[in-house]
Amino acid sequence: MAARNCPECGGLVASTINVCPHCGYQLEDELNHKNSTQNRTRGENPYNSIAWSIISLIFCWPFGLVSIIYCLKSDSSWCSGDDFSARHYGKTSILWAKIPLWILLGILCFVFLIAILSVVFA
Repeated sequence: MAARNCPECGGLVASTINVCPHCGYQLEDELNHKNSTQNRTRGENPYNSIAWSIISLIFCWPFGLVSIIYCLKSDSSWCSGDDFSARHYGKTSILWAKIPLWILLGILCFVFLIAILSVVFA
């Protein structure tokens, strides 16, 4: 029995089934899949996170640069038809973009807590 990878989750699926048992993605047979990927036009990348990357670039440029690099990798994978890698790079891009925002939020909460404690115990 031959196996193939699910384009949605990357799990192994037997060639005799058309639904991924891991994520429920509806698979096409190989011939229809090859024809549909050659004939379809690629729309906008749904995993693109350029807005988060730019926001991160403003607050902490090292994290923002890494986020933009992963965002570009996601677009490149999307254009080449590799949905799994596009999703992976898109999620990684969002992760790198949100790290400095969480750090900034933590710092602001800490400063706010110190200000409240200094007023209460003053």
